[in-house]
Amino acid sequence: MIDEIDKGAWPLRFDSDGHFRVLQFSDIQETSHVREDTMTLLRAALDEAKPNLVVLTGDQVKGYAVEFALGENAERARTVVRKICLPMVERNIPFVVTYGNHDRQCGIGNDEQESWYKAIPGCLNGIVAAREPKLYHGAGTLAVPVLSHMGEDVCLAVLVADSGAGSGSGGYEPFDPALTNWITGCAQQLAERAGHKVPCILYQHIPPVQVYDCLRDACEGEHGVPGFRLHYRPGRTLVPIDDLRVSGGLREPVCSPDADTGEIAALTREGSTFAVYFGHDHKNTLVSHYGNIDLGYAPSAGFGSYGPGAMRAARLFSFDGQNAALYTTRLLTYAELVGSRTERPLTDWASERVPVSTEEAREMARPALPVLGAAAIAAFALGVAKRQRRGR
Repeated sequence: MIDEIDKGAWPLRFDSDGHFRVLQFSDIQETSHVREDTMTLLRAALDEAKPNLVVLTGDQVKGYAVEFALGENAERARTVVRKICLPMVERNIPFVVTYGNHDRQCGIGNDEQESWYKAIPGCLNGIVAAREPKLYHGAGTLAVPVLSHMGEDVCLAVLVADSGAGSGSGGYEPFDPALTNWITGCAQQLAERAGHKVPCILYQHIPPVQVYDCLRDACEGEHGVPGFRLHYRPGRTLVPIDDLRVSGGLREPVCSPDADTGEIAALTREGSTFAVYFGHDHKNTLVSHYGNIDLGYAPSAGFGSYGPGAMRAARLFSFDGQNAALYTTRLLTYAELVGSRTERPLTDWASERVPVSTEEAREMARPALPVLGAAAIAAFALGVAKRQRRGR
């Protein structure tokens, strides 16, 4: 039992039916002019799911947008934050926030953005920091205990972690080992205070490299995706391993960091974490088993950047109070909740098909290379012939 928590006031506990619902929104990635389709999806998903908690898993702000090069960055970014949080505020749904690689690109650091979120009613980042400082590591990294319905036990811990930003080499920062140590230490602290291991689910933005261990080379006739950076081989594409796949699939490369700093190995050794969910790769929905931990994607929930058309979605989780690790999850798509036609169908059609990495662009161009090569040879030969004729 966690005596330090004021159980009468702590906002998160399982319902009387023994369930707790979490709704994950990832890669909303908007400017201050938030698309109406984005707001429609957020509202519709909240109304359908009626979650006990919302988790924002990074890239809320489209930090690389042109408007952030025009000045007034703080006010523009804060407008994004206020607008996308409004549906939760209007419905009195608590939420927790972490960050992605694009949020800080607006020129405003995560610490300052964290202060904006903390000021919004229902944001648990500030509540945990104030009431449970040992469960708060810093901007976008914290643990939120979920009590049983009567408040006598801790049945689940929802953790979020800031997985970092882009690296100078063009890839992504490796997961900070200090965060890994904090997460495993936090799980141990929860276990000591509760008198038993507390089942933990971790949300972060960037996928861990172990997603590649859940893939295999595509066979002839299978539609796969190329690898990213160190995992790229010309002409090779990848598909999920059927025996490990739980649901969903891949529609773009897995853009994980080059280096593995041991995050998933440490979580496996500690033993409390049963799932790690992330976003970052907007069109991917794959959920796979990796040892005793599930690794899963939520696709983009916003229309401000590229994505899977009307299959943009929120991911809904339902946890059982008797054993939170026995959870269910499904996607709530725009197509299901609103309809197959979006506000800007041509824009969304194009953004669904644009290559999202250099490796993907190479593979998309590969079928045309023989034709282009033959055309180049023919053009070269024709040029030689013309020069020869002129030389006569």
